[in-house]
Amino acid sequence: MSALEVISQQLKIPIDKVSPKILILFSSYYFADKADKTLGQYTVPHQLMPVPPELSSACGLSIGIKEEYIEEVLRIFEVEKITPSHMYYYEKGKEPIEYKQ
Repeated sequence: MSALEVISQQLKIPIDKVSPKILILFSSYYFADKADKTLGQYTVPHQLMPVPPELSSACGLSIGIKEEYIEEVLRIFEVEKITPSHMYYYEKGKEPIEYKQ
């Protein structure tokens, strides 16, 4: 169970209302699944979720994280050879903004 799911349950807020700040998109299910499992092993709070309709992706899955974890996540991805296709600042109902490293 991700940290966002735990927070959602503790506060009795639906999970889609606990909005991550950065969405990481992948070119394939393989990378999305590998990223989910790897971040779980490193105990980085994250959420595997469908790509919102306002964003497009060949894969359809994304990882949501809080901005405070982005540098750690990018270092883990580099070590584990996980390649995101795009990253966006995202808040439901607002225009996504591409994240630039």
